[in-house]
Amino acid sequence: MSKPRGFEAHPDARSGRVGLIVADLQVVHWGHVRLLMEMAGSCDTGILAIGSTQLHGVEGHPFSFDERKEMVQAIFGTQFKILPLQDIDASLETGDWLKYVLSRIASASLPAPTDYFTGSPIDARFYTEHFAGLDDPSVSNGPVRSFTSAATGRRLHIVDRASAPNLSGREIRHLIEARDPEWRHYVPARLWNYIERHYPPHLRTAIKTAGEPPADVPVGTRWIAGSDPTVMVLRDDGKWRPLRENAGEKAARRMGVS
Repeated sequence: MSKPRGFEAHPDARSGRVGLIVADLQVVHWGHVRLLMEMAGSCDTGILAIGSTQLHGVEGHPFSFDERKEMVQAIFGTQFKILPLQDIDASLETGDWLKYVLSRIASASLPAPTDYFTGSPIDARFYTEHFAGLDDPSVSNGPVRSFTSAATGRRLHIVDRASAPNLSGREIRHLIEARDPEWRHYVPARLWNYIERHYPPHLRTAIKTAGEPPADVPVGTRWIAGSDPTVMVLRDDGKWRPLRENAGEKAARRMGVS
């Protein structure tokens, strides 16, 4: 799916459109991939703005911005322009969130987006005023419904996530944290090992074995041996030691401080 370095599309194979997706990507799953593929097939330039990048290593936000970028690029290469966004506590009524997103795009010297891609009308609420409204003329192509503003020519594309049922990111995270292998059904295979190696171990349940500790696991992994209730943790020197989490460590984990 990725373009080779230095690739230039034939001048006749252009749409003149600039796409935008805003998503947290915690974790990258098949629903995200389908959305990104729709933007790739419709636009000359695709901008992916990753949200809540001030948070990582905490519940609900396991991955850093760089890790989420690496997961996308593992599948699509450098096809998309990827930039970070932070939470600004903006309400839907003020329009501040949209202004913030567009200002970040402009400050990165990226072209103004003409098309916005999302997975549901609810997710589209912050963007209808700028791109196209749900009462504007629309056309449907399978699970995709595209609305076009007659005044600006900008478009809103809703790739109906209900047409290809997939667990939510939250549900997939719960499976990963419980070490339930079912999570792999909802995530591209190319990311399986990456997630195993980079998902914060302190957010996952301890591995239970009859005797010997697990091998080839990341530092911070927790382990319980047999009927012994002691939770052991793999430290950076390669040794397993009893878990002793003090108040400072707990606070750091909650705040996402590494």
